[in-house]
Amino acid sequence: MSRPQTTTSLSFVPKEHGASFMSLHALLLGAIAGITAGGRDWAGLAIALAIGALFLPITAAISVWSHPRLAERARRRIAVLGAALVGASLLALVAGPVRELTVLGVTGAILGGAYAVARGKTGARSIPTQLAAIAGITLLAPATWLLVAGPTDRWELAAPVAFLSFGGTVPYVRARVHRRKDTSQGLATRLRGGAVALGWQAITLVLAAALAVAGTVAALVPIAYLPGAVKTALGIARPERKPPIKRIGYVETAVSTVFVMLAGLGVAATP
Repeated sequence: MSRPQTTTSLSFVPKEHGASFMSLHALLLGAIAGITAGGRDWAGLAIALAIGALFLPITAAISVWSHPRLAERARRRIAVLGAALVGASLLALVAGPVRELTVLGVTGAILGGAYAVARGKTGARSIPTQLAAIAGITLLAPATWLLVAGPTDRWELAAPVAFLSFGGTVPYVRARVHRRKDTSQGLATRLRGGAVALGWQAITLVLAAALAVAGTVAALVPIAYLPGAVKTALGIARPERKPPIKRIGYVETAVSTVFVMLAGLGVAATP
């Protein structure tokens, strides 16, 4: 009996579920930071959640719009939900600070273009494509902050703070998955294979600590990165015959949840 083939379908979340969770985590970080900064604009928060809810099915459609069987439905969804996204964005401009949100919108458009170019030239799973997508997703954090609390101190740090955490998952997961091709790696080989992931975490911790020492952010921000750094070091160093992809995803979700809760508090709190 032949095994059933996996078919591509038009779902409401992208096939790469990590992007979906990153979107939710970016929204959560922005909401926590905005509330910590003293914001209580619940209508603004509702608009941000609406934008996030529209973002997921639109990106799911974009991921399959070149598929022969799904192209027409995907493009129809993009047109309809894209119009709704424009409407929600206009509401955001009415409810929130126009200048800051416009800057975020322009930045998002530039990153969207970079993502399209990278995907076309290097493929959907390349490092440049994934990092461009993550950079765009992290803009949901400052956008939510602005809608909840307005342009309070340090709102512009929300995106880079989120990017340093979310972006670090790209070299880490690639290093773990690469072991499927060679299950006989020794410790030195594993560390060399994970050098980029380990280096990313080290640089992130140094930058976060420097910001905390300088009094730019609270000490909770570098602390927020520690679970991700420990996870990366253990995941790279430990031997394994077959990387458990689902378990890696579950751990990433848990670590990211802890991160956004601590970072959201730390980046908005008075140092």
